[in-house]
Amino acid sequence: MTIEQNIAELVQASNKLTGVVDGKIQVIDSKVASAEQKFNGLNDELISNLGFVALNYNSDFLDVHTLAENALGSENTYPIGMGVGGGRNDCFKSEIISVVSGSEPNSRDTEVTELLNFMGIGSARYFSNNFNILKLTVLDSLFIESSGYDFYIPQQQIKRSPSASFMAYIKSVGDIKWRGASNHEWQQIVDHHSSANPGSYTHIDINFQNAKVGDIFYLALPTITVGHFPKSKKHGNLYNPKTELIRKFEV
Repeated sequence: MTIEQNIAELVQASNKLTGVVDGKIQVIDSKVASAEQKFNGLNDELISNLGFVALNYNSDFLDVHTLAENALGSENTYPIGMGVGGGRNDCFKSEIISVVSGSEPNSRDTEVTELLNFMGIGSARYFSNNFNILKLTVLDSLFIESSGYDFYIPQQQIKRSPSASFMAYIKSVGDIKWRGASNHEWQQIVDHHSSANPGSYTHIDINFQNAKVGDIFYLALPTITVGHFPKSKKHGNLYNPKTELIRKFEV
């Protein structure tokens, strides 16, 4: 057997071995990916079983108040506790859209139907439970040049230690953006916060970008909880002892 033949056989054997090794690596990678997926699913299930409670008052936006007519003739209604930045009330029309359990599904506002579908509630007539959607329409885009926050959610401070989550449903129409809101599509925010510093916190301020007159922004169920809410889950109108207690003693 010539040297050339020996070399050719060695190359052929090496190629076969490489093919076998590559095949084994693919099998191993597949098993690792499958195990990781199963672990993440189990982790989410375990976390979900712990239960979550809303900590921020009026996360359902059911308590509202109406301000005096603004510079452009709009009487704006906001959730109580919602922060409105300087001059912003004159630049927006603020409205409340009711999401009511027990209402006839076919009679619901289009935004309500789309949000309930996105949440997985769908066309169910009854669900737990009522909440409101905040609708903000831009009347004047000059606020973009102003400093400070545009709006903030009721009780916007998140205590980061040891861990907490912020969730919300958002949607934009037009160029207006906050937190990557998708044009004409509802999306969910699930932010995880954690810190070893017991005094650390984060403010949930809403600062818009790229807004123009006529753009619309929707916000629903901005919710703060202790722990890390699973990002694979949709949050509903969670139990909220603080809100229930305040409403119980309202006159």
